[in-house]
Amino acid sequence: MQAILPVQTRRPIKGWLLFFLVLFLPTHSTAADTKPRMLGPDIPYSVIKDTHSRLTVEQAAQALESTPATETTTLSQGYVPDTFWLKFELPPALFDGQARWLELGPNFIDDIRLYYRPKGSTQSWTLKQTGDLRLGQSDIDYRNPVFIVPPPEHQNGYEAIIRVQSSSTTILQATLWQPDKFLNHATATTSFWSFYFGLVTISSILAIILAVVLGGRLLWSVAAFSVTYVFVASIQGYINWLMPSLGVPLQHYLTSALTLTSYVLLLWLCVETVDMKRHLPWAYRITMTIGAITLLLMVLIPLDLYGLAVKIQALFYLPTSLIFIGSVFYVWHLDRYRPSTLLLGLSPLTCITGSLLGLFSAFGWIPFKTEIYVIWQYALLVNMLLVMSIAVYRVREKKLEELEKHQLASELKAERDASFHQRQFMGMVSHEFRTPLAVISGSLENLRYLESDNQDRTPRYNKIQRATDRLVQLTDNCLADARLAADNLYLDPQPANLFEVIESAAALVELTDTHKLILSTEGQPSDQFPDSQCTAIIDTALMRIAFSNVIDNAVKHSAGGTIQVDCSRRDGRMAVSICDQGPGIDEENAEQIFERYRRGTHSNRGAGLGLYVARQIARAHEGDLKLLSSSSEGSCFAFFL
Repeated sequence: MQAILPVQTRRPIKGWLLFFLVLFLPTHSTAADTKPRMLGPDIPYSVIKDTHSRLTVEQAAQALESTPATETTTLSQGYVPDTFWLKFELPPALFDGQARWLELGPNFIDDIRLYYRPKGSTQSWTLKQTGDLRLGQSDIDYRNPVFIVPPPEHQNGYEAIIRVQSSSTTILQATLWQPDKFLNHATATTSFWSFYFGLVTISSILAIILAVVLGGRLLWSVAAFSVTYVFVASIQGYINWLMPSLGVPLQHYLTSALTLTSYVLLLWLCVETVDMKRHLPWAYRITMTIGAITLLLMVLIPLDLYGLAVKIQALFYLPTSLIFIGSVFYVWHLDRYRPSTLLLGLSPLTCITGSLLGLFSAFGWIPFKTEIYVIWQYALLVNMLLVMSIAVYRVREKKLEELEKHQLASELKAERDASFHQRQFMGMVSHEFRTPLAVISGSLENLRYLESDNQDRTPRYNKIQRATDRLVQLTDNCLADARLAADNLYLDPQPANLFEVIESAAALVELTDTHKLILSTEGQPSDQFPDSQCTAIIDTALMRIAFSNVIDNAVKHSAGGTIQVDCSRRDGRMAVSICDQGPGIDEENAEQIFERYRRGTHSNRGAGLGLYVARQIARAHEGDLKLLSSSSEGSCFAFFL
């Protein structure tokens, strides 16, 4: 026989688990109160392997006679189909004249048979039989099989043989208790697991409610992960203990099926915690495919190939665990090292670590330790509560973001409605202004004609004319703005000589004596070129407003000098540049001046609509208006049509 891997004796739960026990359990016992005798560490044994499961107890006893009792570790052989026979002695000193209770486990072992008789006698063996398939037959009503061994009548004590056979991993724990110490131990552990399952029941119900109310794959994965607590209940023997009347080995099949299912659910939870579908779709497809294959392995259970199914599942589980570990840190990096992202990813990672240790222990690759299974089962609860808390926090953040977006959309809609009504009002008022302004202009012309010989009043009439022209220009801009903002903007494009449109636009702007308007084509005087050289298909009324706005800006922002208007072709488009000799425009304001109601830093006049309306008109013609250059010597704007 090969040496069996060492294992630590089963002692009360330590560390933080003990803190919960002391805090919550009404009855508990300390390490000094509980001194069980463990098979292996306290009671050495000999062992043989029965490959074909054909030996009788007498044949096994004879074979064990020649095998020294040198094994001092818990039997842990992994997933093997063999039957094992163990022989050990129970001297009278272990009994002290009183009966002892022998606790056997774990609960998922299919068949455990205890044979004992007085040492050195030839009388028949006393048989005690239990196991997962035998619904945990026991002398004591407890979740683990417990047999009463009476005190020996002879001074030699007992010789005992245990036969172990299982389709699951082959592990045997045998603990000899004083009855009163066992009762203290059983009370404490039962109280602990009652607290555990009460807490997981509440958390599972809460997870399901949150998944239904809030939705989301992460919360649904947490809710589905609650199934693993049925797996814990099966391992701890609560299924057969609480439901013995079923008459079928439900615990046996649940343990097998949920071993595979729990790993799949854990992988699903891991996938959702890092949102692998969005961040790493290739890893998501691999993980979910492996999960589906693992579920299909359950068809091997009724074929008595459970051990093979677990081995295949372990083969898949190791690489997917590495993929998840890499995904955690990759998503953490994408999320700019957000603490909640790392915590959400590391939480199921603790379960993966614990499950891997349990898997290695079940295969016999590392020493069997009861603490591995207990801590792993408790880590399931901590992980579920933590993931659920962070998931709710994330859902809350998402809901708040959606609420903010909804509020922003409502405010934006209200602003758009207000802007629409404002434009409608401005358009209506501007339209109504046209009639009185026309009356004022007509009356002013009549006054000029009637009093043409009165030179004293001419300056006053000119002042009224400039004010009227200014109002006309503002009215035209407001009407153009309202028209451009309409959804059903209609243009009336016609071939037009741009110089004629520019001259009529300049007429709307009263040039001072210090300004001079020069028209050119390709930098040469325009009269040297035919009219067709500067012709474009435009909406004449709108473009007249656009040109007049830019020329008006040139007049207002320059004390005098030349306003050069040049017509040319650039990159297949007609370009009309208007350059002045003003103070220029600051670089930081080069784009802001084209916004509605924005003015340049050197201007404190106007409503800030001129350049905005001019650009919108140019864009309505599938063109644009740009600031070509600007310096202390002047600015140059260009229409591209």
